[in-house]
Amino acid sequence: MKVMLDQETIEVEHPSLAAAMATGVALAEDRGRTIIEVLVDGSPVRGEDLDNVSNDPIPDAEVRMLSADPVQLVRQSLFDAAEALESACEDHTAIANQLQSGADHGKAMEQLGSTLAVWQGVQDVLARGYALLGQDPDSIQLPAELAGGRQVSQLLVELGGHLREVRRSLEDQDFAALADTIGYDLEPMARLWSGVLRLAADGCAGAS
Repeated sequence: MKVMLDQETIEVEHPSLAAAMATGVALAEDRGRTIIEVLVDGSPVRGEDLDNVSNDPIPDAEVRMLSADPVQLVRQSLFDAAEALESACEDHTAIANQLQSGADHGKAMEQLGSTLAVWQGVQDVLARGYALLGQDPDSIQLPAELAGGRQVSQLLVELGGHLREVRRSLEDQDFAALADTIGYDLEPMARLWSGVLRLAADGCAGAS
């Protein structure tokens, strides 16, 4: 089995994916880096296969692992999430208008799905990114003019409340309430969170 970490061939004791990853992860951590992708014969390993890595022998396979600096990885992820939210700001208004007019709920639902995926990405990048760095998101210093004295944890609770209201409105087919939540609550939060994420990304630069 051929095993590579970035551009370097490394030796493993057993020709299995589990052994290859154990060696690669340990070596990357020693270098202050983190594994971001695993490929077996050119195909990415994801989902359950990555969570429950096989010990089965694969002597003829090529395992390639790619690593990255965790600070730079989190920083770029935060910037990407901020840009995604900025792009989605106008979508909130468009969704609310479509729901209020009743003209095309199907199109509104499709657009809403994409917008909610952006919000899920925001929550994921904060949770996973700061866990990777071993930091508390509340360490982000938010100016009063942006967050009104609230910390990131408080903003997350507020966001979670709005997203639960979206789910309730969808389950009850309460499109009037859904339009209000999307247009009056989540749209301004998108602008607020875009600023929060950019501040967080700028703060990561000092952690490298």
